[in-house]
Amino acid sequence: MVLQDRIVENPWRVTLTPVAGEENTYDMTRNEGEVTQEGTQINAANLISAFGLVREDYTGTVTYEAGTVGTRATAVNLGTASKSGMILVGLVIVGATNASAYQIQPYVSSGTVYAGIFRANTGAVTGASITVRAVWAPVLEE
Repeated sequence: MVLQDRIVENPWRVTLTPVAGEENTYDMTRNEGEVTQEGTQINAANLISAFGLVREDYTGTVTYEAGTVGTRATAVNLGTASKSGMILVGLVIVGATNASAYQIQPYVSSGTVYAGIFRANTGAVTGASITVRAVWAPVLEE
């Protein structure tokens, strides 16, 4: 996908309409004039497609006794560090039992990328399921 600019006659022109009963409050609507090109709608799906991003979800199980904050509880295997010309650009926990109990940090060990799941509190967790979303982007050549 190629992103296209929105091309209009007056790109920054708007119309302000006073809101009845609310002092110094206005509704703002575009008044751009003639639209010669609609442009690409900006949304997650289009940006992911345009930039060649890959989103993948991985699930692991977390079990640990009550103890020290910052102790690694588990690691979710995200695959090899050399993912076909891609680089890991983001990790987020998208589903978990007791999600507030975790912090996430990527690391590489023996050529494999992991999402290290670390304790954010001192409570015990047994058999919790956790899903991590990894976002990979293509490595750009100079």
